[in-house]
Order: sequence, then structure tokens, then C-alpha cells
Amino acid sequence: MTTKGGKRAKRLIVSPLARADLRGIRRFIAATSPYYAEEFLTDLTAKIIWIAEADFTGSPRDDISAGLRAFPYRQRYIYYRSYADRIVILRVLHMAQDVKRQDFE
Repeated sequence: MTTKGGKRAKRLIVSPLARADLRGIRRFIAATSPYYAEEFLTDLTAKIIWIAEADFTGSPRDDISAGLRAFPYRQRYIYYRSYADRIVILRVLHMAQDVKRQDFE
């Protein structure tokens, strides 16, 4: 896959913890609105795909874990690591959460 600029998009890997985070977000929102839960997750997933396609650098979060990056979106932080050939989404956590190194192990 290539981006609009002709640059090759990085492979996207979503970790098991990030998948669990996304399922939890869906369950939480669906308790009050199944429609909005689906809409929110579709939008959040599109942003995750964009991070890989754009090779977005994000904000360094070395204070939590070396090489960790974060992108704020819709009251969540999308935490990831960028490698030469891939983007690995590690967690998707609410901005109000107190994030620690252990959350990424």
C-alpha cells in the first residue's frame, strides 16, 4: 500500500492489549448507545489506520517507556511504537487514566 505522496505505508499491527482496549471502549459506550459505539469505534479505527499511513511521528512518551509515542484523539491517547517497516499500536486509553510503564508490558 502506498500513501498519496507515493511513499510506502508502514504495516499496521494492533497488539492484543490495544484490541482489548477497543472492545472495552465499545462495550462501555454501547451500554447507552449501540449506534454511537459503532460510530465512535469506526472513527477511532480510521485514525489508527491514518497513523500508519501517514507515518505520523506523534508525541514522544519516553517518560513512560523508551520509544513510546502517543496521539491524542477524542478523549483517548493512541499509544504506539514506530519502526522502519511497521507501526505497532500498543494501547488506546482514556486521557484521564494514570498511565504507567506496567500498562505497556
